[in-house]
Amino acid sequence: MIDELNGDFLQWLRGFYWVAKTGSVRRAAEHMHRNPSTISYQLRSLEEALNTVLFDRYKKSLRITAEGTKLLEWAITTFEALQSMRASVGSAGGELKGAVTVAATLPIASLSVPTTVEFLRRNPGVELTVTRGLSSDVRRDVAESRVDFGLLPVIEKPADDRLDVVFKSRPLLVMHRSNPWNIPLVPDIDDLMRLPYVAFADEEDPDDLGCWCRHSGMGDFIQKNAVIRVSNYHLALRYVWHRVGAAIMDELCLQGTNFGADWEQLVSRPLDHLFPNRLCGILVRRHKHVSPQAQALMQALRGFFLSLPSLDAETIWRNARQISAVQDGGKEKAGRKARPAGNGARVGRALTPDV
Repeated sequence: MIDELNGDFLQWLRGFYWVAKTGSVRRAAEHMHRNPSTISYQLRSLEEALNTVLFDRYKKSLRITAEGTKLLEWAITTFEALQSMRASVGSAGGELKGAVTVAATLPIASLSVPTTVEFLRRNPGVELTVTRGLSSDVRRDVAESRVDFGLLPVIEKPADDRLDVVFKSRPLLVMHRSNPWNIPLVPDIDDLMRLPYVAFADEEDPDDLGCWCRHSGMGDFIQKNAVIRVSNYHLALRYVWHRVGAAIMDELCLQGTNFGADWEQLVSRPLDHLFPNRLCGILVRRHKHVSPQAQALMQALRGFFLSLPSLDAETIWRNARQISAVQDGGKEKAGRKARPAGNGARVGRALTPDV
């Protein structure tokens, strides 16, 4: 039996959601194109209907209560269920229709482009939006239900939301081939301690590469020995190519920066014996009602990622060379012959030292 529900209840719940998200009745009213007095009325009506206090009010500020936090989780789940219901009914004929929004880090978003394009060609009724951000941005957007799902690498699986791990990405040390440091095929911490670095400026992201270094006690040293700090992996490789210093990044980031560039003068060393691999996957909010079109896209991406060969440096470089060959009309540049692979380092032809 379904109890009778006040017809205005969902609008009250919607007003509460936007006040909770913005922290202000005025900002919520602006977003909803309503008068602030209307939003205030909705809050009072909802609190009376639920016989609880959703916000502590002090002067002009609002602070959500424990009961309000619990209701916010249910409000998000309720609106997701309504959206999923509408999408399911609209797709009853078998044709997928409706919007899908995905948050992703740039390397994994770039990797997924061919599969996404094919999905849209097969499902012209789906409207897709992909937003780019750091791993922390993707986590937040998923947790707050701003997107249907996220694509990201993490160091540890999140405790609250669901991560479907589809591949792993190893950390690498990347240097110029003519470097003077004589780094062995399997470096240790002492080897890393004697290098100048192209370091990353933003280490606030809990899933970023700086955390690997901080966990090993290397973070402060790398920042101290940084010749330059940048916030972009492609830019970091540019500086490494100019022999400014070495950089630490994972295979996924190397793939995301490699295409369309001539990195043949760069070499890499695996660091997964020193730092953890990053777990790359599809992140979905806990208790989320996923629409049929979002489920279908997730399934297509999962199949693509699981079918990938190992994202080692050899595969990365081979893919980049194939794309460059197509762009050059199939003609290889003179003198760019594949180099022999290193012995036992599991790194690639053009990214390994000559041995």
